[in-house]
Amino acid sequence: MGDATWDEPVVFNALRKEAAGVRTTPFGEVGTIFSDGALEVVWVSKQGEAVDPDWFEQDQTDVLAVIHGELKVEFESPSLEDAVLGTGEVLVLPAGCRCRAYRWPRDATEATVFLAAYRLG
Repeated sequence: MGDATWDEPVVFNALRKEAAGVRTTPFGEVGTIFSDGALEVVWVSKQGEAVDPDWFEQDQTDVLAVIHGELKVEFESPSLEDAVLGTGEVLVLPAGCRCRAYRWPRDATEATVFLAAYRLG
């Protein structure tokens, strides 16, 4: 989609993998929808990716909203129950909450796509 300047309204379709910039990781594709140095919003598409063996942790609150498929979230803390989020469900992850997330079920044929919004720095 090119470089967005955020001077005018812009529409991205996350299900078509539209974004200001897209990067591929071993654990899924990430498309930056918005970033201004203080806030970042990305879509994440997981399909056929490996499950990250490490735990993910943000130093700021992270909000995840599933827009297609199901996302399994495992928590490192044994006091927290793992969750399976479906389309339309939103998870608010407090700062310092260690977890990992992946497409569910693992043999699903379609991608799981979710939005993540978080403060930077």
